[in-house]
Amino acid sequence: MAVSYAAKIYTKDRLFFIKLLFRWAGSVWQLLWVDFLVFVALYVSLAVLYQLILYNDAKMKATFEVTVSWLKTVSTSVPLSFMLGFFVSSVVQRWWSVCMSIPWVQTPSFYCQALLDSPKASRSDLARKLRITVLRYLNLAWILMMARVSLHIRERFGYFEPKSKTKKFKHTWKRRLKMVNSDIKVQKYFGQLVTDNEVLAFGRSAQLSSENKHSYDPEYWLPLVWATRLIRRARNLDCIANERHCLWLMDIVQKFRFDLQKIWMYSEFNIPLVYTQVAVTAVYLYLACTIVSTQLMDSDIVQSSTATFNVNGTYSRTTGQQVLAFIPLLGGLEFIFYLGWFKIGMCLLNPMGKDEADIPMSDILNSNLKGAIKMGGAEDSIFPRGLTDSGEAEEAQVADFLGCFDFSQVHAHDKFGSAEQTERQLNKAMLKRMRDRGKQLASTHGGGHGSHGSHRDGTHSAGSLAVPKSAQSSERSSIRKKKGRKFNDDNQLTVGSNGDTVHSATSLGGISGWKLRAAVAKSQKLRSGKAESSLNEEPTQITFVRAAGNVPAVAVVDADSGTDVK
Repeated sequence: MAVSYAAKIYTKDRLFFIKLLFRWAGSVWQLLWVDFLVFVALYVSLAVLYQLILYNDAKMKATFEVTVSWLKTVSTSVPLSFMLGFFVSSVVQRWWSVCMSIPWVQTPSFYCQALLDSPKASRSDLARKLRITVLRYLNLAWILMMARVSLHIRERFGYFEPKSKTKKFKHTWKRRLKMVNSDIKVQKYFGQLVTDNEVLAFGRSAQLSSENKHSYDPEYWLPLVWATRLIRRARNLDCIANERHCLWLMDIVQKFRFDLQKIWMYSEFNIPLVYTQVAVTAVYLYLACTIVSTQLMDSDIVQSSTATFNVNGTYSRTTGQQVLAFIPLLGGLEFIFYLGWFKIGMCLLNPMGKDEADIPMSDILNSNLKGAIKMGGAEDSIFPRGLTDSGEAEEAQVADFLGCFDFSQVHAHDKFGSAEQTERQLNKAMLKRMRDRGKQLASTHGGGHGSHGSHRDGTHSAGSLAVPKSAQSSERSSIRKKKGRKFNDDNQLTVGSNGDTVHSATSLGGISGWKLRAAVAKSQKLRSGKAESSLNEEPTQITFVRAAGNVPAVAVVDADSGTDVK
């Protein structure tokens, strides 16, 4: 798992670099401490050999010093910094590309939640089930692919372990699919990712591939094909608004498949092995030369006035110089720089491994499972009041939602209308939409008899708002109403200039379309039966009443023009 440390670095702290250098988790010390101990042991052993044994023999001492001088010249002529820098730069660039190519299910979950939905109450539950199924297929495809390339996922499910040369996998493909369903996180969020019916589909694919139960590897793209077919069916069932949204969702699935394929390509097509071998050989040969070339010799000792020349051609060293001969100061620094630099590249060479700097694939899977079921299959309980599918008209839900926030405190110079004014505007818009819908339906079913044509039963239609019962179901579907909802006695709809007719309503603006049209139609019929109205007659009005606490809220709307009267 990658170690996060940037959030704990504060540049205003003068000693922040000390805290950074002495961190252990994911640090260079944790990466190199074993190798550094081996390097120090070899360096001290060679220093003991030179200082205590070869130093007293002039011939052996000269031979050793010539060897050290030659290796020092060779090590400085090798362009290790250039070679190692290019190698690590290529590896880090490739590692970052792999990180950015890992597909996340959060983006498809957002689009499914927004586009795969139905405005009809009867199909809202169907749309939610379709969303969950599409996201279930995406998670299944993610697991099938990542289990091929990631050690984290491979060990988590434990079914992609090779058994022998004759059998590609330890378990049969059916057993491996069942082990996906047995995961704790999978059971927590989805219950299962693959059903028995889908296992049979994998089996038919195995027969087409002529694979046996051990050699067959379930294709990661097969659930994605199922997802695209399911999206097309959702469009045919009117769970997707239009063809553009359908193509958009399919493009999201295609992008998900492309990212999975890119991950597979990164795992199959690595940096050329020759380049990696050259880098490994150059680094370790250079460090082996460093053990010898950084030994402290007489020629490296700064001659001082206190230094005395011995009879055998050596110099008398001080105590400090004798101790310094056994400490790999320069060699240790070169070892840390070059080997640490090289090991960083080797750790990032396989981003799907189990090193500290590798990608936490198991955590990403947990996030995908949780995000898919929380966002894509979201329940109404996670939405605030007014954004849920309560069955009321959308104008009433928006008015209720906006009324919960005090817009007067947004900015001192901004002017916002009150909640009652916003609610009246939305109610007026809903009334106008219903009247236009009534006129359209009346013109469709009028049959050329005019707006006041007579019916077979001897009754007369009430103008353009008299809608047949066959058209009422389509309007009720657009303004959804929950079954068994009890009406509030405080919410009323009063029709007529004298307020004779009163009908119950679900809320101020949540009035069912057929009730509103029936009430207005009855008012029109009553007016047409009366004598010709005088010039001083009041206009027919529709009055909405809602009790908001102890203060009733009233909105009066003209039934003919749809404008506010009060």
